[in-house]
Amino acid sequence: MAAIECRDAVTDWGTMNEPGDKAGPSTAVRRELVGLIEQELLGPRAGAEEEIVGTPRARYAVGALAPVTVDPERATVDAVDSGGDDPNLTGSALSDVDSEHLLQHGVPVNTDEDTGAADDDEDRDEGPKGALTHPSSMGLRFQVPRDCGVLVVTASWGRYEGERRENEEGRRILYSQRRPFETSAEIDVRRHDRHATLDPQKLDDDVTLRVELFPLDDRTIVEVALSNDRVTGMDAPPKDWLFQTKLKVEANGGEAVFLPTRDVVEGGYDEIDDERRRLDLQYRHRLEFTVGRTCSATWDVAEDSRRATSVETTWLPIADVAQTVPGGAADAVTSMKTLAELEAGEAEAALGPLISGYEQWLRAQHEIAADLPEHLRETAEDAIGEAEVVAERLHDGVELLKSDPQALQAFRFMNRAMRDQRIHSQVAATRASDESKKIGDVLTDLRDRESDDPSVASWRPFQLAFVLLQLRSLTDPVHPYRSGDAANVELLFFPTGGGKTEAYLGLAAFTFAIRRLQGKIETDDGALDGGDGVAVLMRYTLRLLTSQQFQRAAALVCATELIRQEDTETWGEKPFSIGLWVGSAVSPKRYKDAEAQVKAVRADNSQRAHGLTVLQLQRCPWCGTKIDPKRDVVADPDAERVRVHCGDHKRGDCEFSIEGDADGALPIITVDDEIYRNPPTFLLATVDKFARLAREGEAASLFGYVDEWCPRHGYRHPDSRSACVPAQSHQTKGKLPRVVMQKVDRLRPPDLIIQDELHLITGALGTSVGVFENAVDLLSSYARDGQTIRPLIVASTATVANAERQVQSLYGRGVDVFPPQVLDVRDTYFSRELPVSADDPGRKYLGVCAHGIRLTLAEIRLAEVLLLAGQKLLDEYEDAADPYLTTVGYFSATRELAGMRRYLDDDVTTRVTGKTEPFPRRTTDWEGLQIGELTSRISAEEISKTLDKLSLPFTRRWSTQGRNEHRNAVAEAKEADRTPPPWGKKPYDVVLATSMLQVGVDVPRLGLMLVVGQPKNTAEYIQASSRVGRDRDRPGLVLSLANWSRPRDMAHFEQFRHYHETFYAQVEALSVTPYSDTAMERGLMGVLASVARVSQRVLSPESGAGRLPSEMPLVTALIDQMVARAQAAADAPESADRMRLKLLQRLDRWHDKAQAERGALFYERVPQNRVGQPLLISPEAKVPKQADRVFVVSNSMREVQPEINLLVSPTADQLAFKEPHQGPQWTFREGASK
Repeated sequence: MAAIECRDAVTDWGTMNEPGDKAGPSTAVRRELVGLIEQELLGPRAGAEEEIVGTPRARYAVGALAPVTVDPERATVDAVDSGGDDPNLTGSALSDVDSEHLLQHGVPVNTDEDTGAADDDEDRDEGPKGALTHPSSMGLRFQVPRDCGVLVVTASWGRYEGERRENEEGRRILYSQRRPFETSAEIDVRRHDRHATLDPQKLDDDVTLRVELFPLDDRTIVEVALSNDRVTGMDAPPKDWLFQTKLKVEANGGEAVFLPTRDVVEGGYDEIDDERRRLDLQYRHRLEFTVGRTCSATWDVAEDSRRATSVETTWLPIADVAQTVPGGAADAVTSMKTLAELEAGEAEAALGPLISGYEQWLRAQHEIAADLPEHLRETAEDAIGEAEVVAERLHDGVELLKSDPQALQAFRFMNRAMRDQRIHSQVAATRASDESKKIGDVLTDLRDRESDDPSVASWRPFQLAFVLLQLRSLTDPVHPYRSGDAANVELLFFPTGGGKTEAYLGLAAFTFAIRRLQGKIETDDGALDGGDGVAVLMRYTLRLLTSQQFQRAAALVCATELIRQEDTETWGEKPFSIGLWVGSAVSPKRYKDAEAQVKAVRADNSQRAHGLTVLQLQRCPWCGTKIDPKRDVVADPDAERVRVHCGDHKRGDCEFSIEGDADGALPIITVDDEIYRNPPTFLLATVDKFARLAREGEAASLFGYVDEWCPRHGYRHPDSRSACVPAQSHQTKGKLPRVVMQKVDRLRPPDLIIQDELHLITGALGTSVGVFENAVDLLSSYARDGQTIRPLIVASTATVANAERQVQSLYGRGVDVFPPQVLDVRDTYFSRELPVSADDPGRKYLGVCAHGIRLTLAEIRLAEVLLLAGQKLLDEYEDAADPYLTTVGYFSATRELAGMRRYLDDDVTTRVTGKTEPFPRRTTDWEGLQIGELTSRISAEEISKTLDKLSLPFTRRWSTQGRNEHRNAVAEAKEADRTPPPWGKKPYDVVLATSMLQVGVDVPRLGLMLVVGQPKNTAEYIQASSRVGRDRDRPGLVLSLANWSRPRDMAHFEQFRHYHETFYAQVEALSVTPYSDTAMERGLMGVLASVARVSQRVLSPESGAGRLPSEMPLVTALIDQMVARAQAAADAPESADRMRLKLLQRLDRWHDKAQAERGALFYERVPQNRVGQPLLISPEAKVPKQADRVFVVSNSMREVQPEINLLVSPTADQLAFKEPHQGPQWTFREGASK
């Protein structure tokens, strides 16, 4: 069939796949940006019959089909149509290619050794080497009923004819004229009752439609492909290529005949995995109707229909991910101010509607379940049953508030603290952008708004419900939800940006209060004092996330401390405080180190705070005033404390400034030995830091193991390097009175452990954490009335699979998920999806796969398009374009990121500052691109600065007109001999990030991300891409650049739409194996030493390692407790037995070594004036004897190889290789390459 030359067959890219015309300003900007990207990468840019300068191969990176083979005999280069202007395809590049390879595989795009795959530090997912070609066909696969009748296939493409002619300057230039083609063909499915490959249909010269049918019982699978069968010469001119190729298939009468590739509602469902059955039930309305081949595919389907009306190919697939918002009863009281004054008799009226609304919703779910097919009904009823248990627990939480005065008082404290934190966080955010605003004025404005709009400081219903669920466990430690078999991990499962942090911050505030109200509690081992010590332990895996959450949680602790200072009789004399316990590269280990940093910064004449790691906050969390490291960070040698004050020293409006009303400074502690002497109420830590417990005897205080207190310096430990040891008193010094050391009871260990971002506890890290959790769990537990009281563990995530198994392996407990996912992912009562619309645009994902082009070239081209299109939009829309002016680049490996950084500094900068028609220039040669990084290779200080600068918006000032106006103003000022106006601080054009970005980064203005290569797992992809579009008024756009040489990338690209519409269900199960032999061999010595050293006073000092023989019965009992826990956590009973054996072996070896050294055995540091041996060995140290390998204990939860230094000299003779002294004599087999 001959093709019809079509003059109007071009898509209006600007209006494609975007909801409505009444969208807000940024939504309209995003729609236009998508159009610009499609025009630049796929084309045609200037209409169906466009004429372009140069070759289309150099302009359009996607959507082209190459000639199928090369005929070496046709080696004549056409001077007119040659692709010589194409940087990726030249005649000379083809001249060295093996002719047989060309005949067999088609036209290569490049002939170097780059396969298109960026170097990865880890797995290499590469296709066959024969894939170094551009595709010559594309198509799709779909299913229809056996009796569906005739299908109509519409194919369209464009060809470009080249002509060289003189331009206005008299130069001969290549111009390419596009000719559009469109034609149709029919397929009669009913005529074939067995597998059939239909005769190829000629649509045009060398353009062929190929169809293959696979009849099944009640349906037929159809494969349709469009092929470029042209045989080309060695030069492969553009005229032999097909551009903007597309296939569309529909029924002859337009009926909805296309069946989903898998429909769980139909019979024959045989899934046996319970979790998979749940997901299939909840995602039963998210259907896939076609799969692309080489390209991607999409479809048209009516809402709630289970059949599509058409399917089609696409080279730039688009998927819209709907926004999930909190749901719940509108008539429940959620105002924090109102709940802070709640009386017992008002609890039912205030909170009851939240529960009754949920119960009513569950009754409706029963009705829906009754209409489901029988094979789904049992799964549905099980899900509803679990949700009904949640309703019962919510009732119990309300009853507790009605009947327990202490619980109600703590609940009120929590609400007041959370309200103050919420309001002051808004004050801080407002003043961070405009410090000229007075604190009091902003506060007054917010409180006035609160009276009209309680949402200024209110709970989302799911947050409040989650708090109610945990009240009983935190108030009554003996309750079965805390100490019995029902003591599960409470998993808060909610999409990113939904407000999970506020929920567990509320629990933290309640825990602060209930411990102070309960005071000392009696246990089987004596009294525990709840008036001090670590109440909440919060752990993270990434330092960026830890630092980010530290800033957020600090505002809450400021609120609680001010409340305490108002009423010390109720809330105690010991201050509420927050501590950051992370690696020594992030925060100081010793007070002397911190003091030296403070002195060095004050002595430095520059304004930099380089090296001041004690300062982990850039701004005051209470008011947003910038903290001056030279003035506001003060070292107090008498108390051996570093105090950080708010920078509001002139007005004194902030309670935490030097002139403020609060007692002392901000309630934050970031120095390790200060944390040990003054254990903070709220401790934020990285999971890695707990590996130090075996080496840091002073850390025993974090779990309440203290016995002596100094009123001046805090809790004492024999290993402490403070002035307290070995003195028993301090004399009067200045204003400081004389103090005497005091004996104290053990402090109450942490009642609440929060594990944020549970999905990150996986792989090797998760396995190490799981081993060490035996120590943390035991040290945080105590016995009361014969029952073991363990801490309440709350975890949160937005992406998890097989959570039950993961939690059991990590914590030895079951798991309760909230909110329960019931029948439909779109609605859990506490959360609901908003259908994508003009008012609720959601996050848009756009897939890109530049077949045959090296990945690095595709990155450069995409970066160029995004930066130039962003400038065009800024010139047109000004402030509304801001979300799309900073491109966030996400990479799976640091090596890939480093390569892109080099290209941005070189190639991309050159492209966006030179001739950029039809776009305006992005920047100037002297101004340059502003590029930031969020990676592990930059310091914590730089990370904080990068996050701070990320909040800077692009305004009219950075538009082309704004730059010109400023340039003119500068010229006028110089001419008039005036001080020229400052340029101001330019926002980031690009920020490059690795996995560090995927959690904890919350910058509302960000709206554009480029993900290079498919991340290693879906959870990482979801978490990373959710960093953009977090503001409903700034909808996000994520470009996913697939690597065509990696089969996994291609699989995701070909199923792009369905994968993204269901990607929360696509999250892979996590692997955690803490009870494998390898994991126990590596980790158990650290666990044993930690438990013994922290819990046993005799063994706690550095010299206590040699006293083990006298403590053997007690340590053996500790081993029995850990093994009992392992029996619940391990996969098989024999794993716990092996654990017991390995622990006892290590205990015996420790005992023997202590006796051999006659007590002169130290954990790690042998004092200079003592003779002895260390017990523990670092992984990088030499192990003296094979038998001592059991004493190797890691410094981190991550397996790290020892570092080596590479010395490179610029001197030639020093670069020459020299045989090392007594080096090995290398010999090679004859013929072997060296």
